[in-house]
Amino acid sequence: MKLALLKIILWPKQPELPPRVIPFLPDKINVITGESATGKSSLTAIIDYCLGSGKCAIPVGLIRDVTEWFGLHIKLANTELIVARRNPGDQQTTTDLYWVEGLDLQVPSRVEKNGRVDDLKSRLNQSAQLSHLDLSVDDSIGYGARPSFRDMAAFNFQPQHIVANPYTLFFKADTTEHREKLRAIFPMVLGAVDSSTLAKQRELKDLIKEHDKLRRELDARLDAAKAWEAEVESYYLQAKALGLLPDSPNPDASWNLDRYVIELKPVPENIKSLDIPEIKEGTSERAVVQLTQILSEEDRLAQQIGSVRQRLSKLDQLASSVGEYGATLSEQKDRMLSVGWLERKLQATHTCPVCLAVHDGGNKQLGDLQKLAHELSVLSNSVAQAPAKLDQKVAELRNELRSLEHEISKTRKKRQFLESQSQEMSAQRQRVRQIYLFVGRVEQALENLSASKNVGDLRERVEHLSRRIQGLRNELDPRAQRDRERAAIESVSSRIHDHARELQLEHAAENVRLNIRELTLQFTTLSGRTDFLWEVGSGQNWVGYHISCLLALHEHFFGLPNSPVPRFLVIDQPSQVYFPEAWPTLDEAPGGKSADIEGVRRIFSTLSRFLESLSEPFQIIVSEHAGAITWHGLRNVHVVANWRKGHGDYLIPDSWLAGD
Repeated sequence: MKLALLKIILWPKQPELPPRVIPFLPDKINVITGESATGKSSLTAIIDYCLGSGKCAIPVGLIRDVTEWFGLHIKLANTELIVARRNPGDQQTTTDLYWVEGLDLQVPSRVEKNGRVDDLKSRLNQSAQLSHLDLSVDDSIGYGARPSFRDMAAFNFQPQHIVANPYTLFFKADTTEHREKLRAIFPMVLGAVDSSTLAKQRELKDLIKEHDKLRRELDARLDAAKAWEAEVESYYLQAKALGLLPDSPNPDASWNLDRYVIELKPVPENIKSLDIPEIKEGTSERAVVQLTQILSEEDRLAQQIGSVRQRLSKLDQLASSVGEYGATLSEQKDRMLSVGWLERKLQATHTCPVCLAVHDGGNKQLGDLQKLAHELSVLSNSVAQAPAKLDQKVAELRNELRSLEHEISKTRKKRQFLESQSQEMSAQRQRVRQIYLFVGRVEQALENLSASKNVGDLRERVEHLSRRIQGLRNELDPRAQRDRERAAIESVSSRIHDHARELQLEHAAENVRLNIRELTLQFTTLSGRTDFLWEVGSGQNWVGYHISCLLALHEHFFGLPNSPVPRFLVIDQPSQVYFPEAWPTLDEAPGGKSADIEGVRRIFSTLSRFLESLSEPFQIIVSEHAGAITWHGLRNVHVVANWRKGHGDYLIPDSWLAGD
């Protein structure tokens, strides 16, 4: 994919200030050198964020405090883009996007949201000519979704924490999600699988699904035909028994399915001439009406009997309760007999016989007792009369119950009589119903048998799909794909070996190989032992093999017809593992350079020769603490900026900080 970064653009939060623009050349090693804490390492995060990263990795602090929008000026094959993403502030990310497309674009002084990040991803997916089909047609395989432009970032960035990391070779491969997706897309980016292959895989999956569906339908029809073969003879014998085939012969062992079908076909017509007993018009209707009336009367009587029984049960319970209540009242009445004795004793005197107290105005308590004794006597007499009335009502209900039971008995006898009279009529109706149901089954069976035997077109479609499926499987031969993948890995591994020798790395004489399952490099010694990158010591080796691997991969991508990987590489601080005490200037090293300086210089020399070996432009951006002594005199090196004191602004210009 032809893509170069022409500018990194920062728009300040203060609207009166101009944007910060850092220009790059599309076919050079663009170097930004400078001191620590000047913003060099933030460039990688800014580029990744503006190209649609899901999260914003731009460091919090000064850069985010003063910047409103982060942007890029991008050159594609036949057009240009200016894209900008808003500072997410306290959020991890934002989908706010500004973008404009055209030729000879100028950096606007201010930008406003006019799109979403998904719009940019779709545009870049289109430019990368990425397929809309999934990498895997197996739904059970995770991370097999369609490839995205974002997946290609693994081959474009070597940030400071990756470039010398012995355990992680590719950008963001230190997380499970990106690592698994990178494993899934590697065959595609290596060219072992292309868009045509993905289309054929999708077509094969769809054809297999359709073939299986039609195959099941064909099998169901054939099974149905076999099932009917076992049933047809039984239908034929039943038709003869019902008199529907009076002139047909008895079957013998020579009869096949077609003979039975021929003999059964006249059955629907023969029923018209069959002597079916005639049932007089209205007979069934009158019988049904009369029987319905009897049943309704029986139900009515049953409901009345239930109601009377319920009332009788409640009266029995009431009589029992009244008896118990009367006994209780009698006991209380006996206790109140002494009130009469007191009344007689106190008629001539007002002195209490118990406490000898004198009550000139009358005894109020005695009066209350007398009133209560009177009321209790009246209530007791009333309750004593209740059992006689209840017994009379119970007797009336028992008589009513016996009368209803007599009536329902007569009604049931009538119902039994009517039902016995209609048995013959019911038998006639049942026979007619049986005949018509049977004829219906025969008609349906003949139709189903005809449909199940008519499988010529269906069989032809299944056979056509089988041939197409086999053809696609031959074209998608897994062995051929593995061979292409193995050849690509061998080609990349050979180039890694060449760059490692140029960088004078250890183990370069061994068999170094890219392992796309482990996403690292492996080394095989003459003794046959295999070591991985993390088992190879020295930070110089780790940095060197990271760079060698990325350069080798991009060389391979150049040889593919349509590689989706953008043609740029961002490397941050490749000199970090050398750690010289101080980077001397050119004037300070007249007598030669140290081994550390020579090691970093070999990196720049290798990058320069890499650009010269390519047939088309490729862009490299290096942010570096080292000075010009490591690249002086090398071709293809373009110094973008020197972020040291006395050499101008850093990433954030002084004018943005003037008001702080």
